[in-house]
Amino acid sequence: MDGDFAPMTELVKLRMKHGFLLVIDDAHGTFVCGKNGGGVAEEFNCETDVDICIGTLSKAAGCHGGFIACSKRWKQLIQSRGRAFIFSTSTPVPVAAAAHAAVMVAKKEKWRRRAIWNRVLDFRALTGIPITSPIISLIVGSEEKSLQASRYLLRSGFHVSAIRPPTVPPNLCSSHSFM
Repeated sequence: MDGDFAPMTELVKLRMKHGFLLVIDDAHGTFVCGKNGGGVAEEFNCETDVDICIGTLSKAAGCHGGFIACSKRWKQLIQSRGRAFIFSTSTPVPVAAAAHAAVMVAKKEKWRRRAIWNRVLDFRALTGIPITSPIISLIVGSEEKSLQASRYLLRSGFHVSAIRPPTVPPNLCSSHSFM
């Protein structure tokens, strides 16, 4: 949530040593990280070492919903045991079509990904803030200050979400922006 990356290389080494299930939440990496937009696992060249990747279609894809990428074995277990999956409404066809289009755009239009990462470099150079991803998290303190900052930035033309308790501890409220 703060724009930092999990130590994927170290996690893969630990997984190989101890044989645990490696699940990643790639909500902010999907279509943004990796040569083809395949996310953090592609960025760190460990796609085959991740058992389950959970992501969202509501951020870079500009759609609605989410996805689970996994092997057929894990898919069958999730389908048979995941009550929320079994009793939920299926994805509407227009949303599925939009998600498919987003995948095609992410694969073909690599310039979009390069533009995002160039903004990261520009922001770091201009501000001196050592960000390493398109997620910028600035701790502003209280919930009230976080909401004030969010409203002010919205009036100035920037959509910056206030992150408040219970998502973060009290007095560590932050403002999050995605380039």
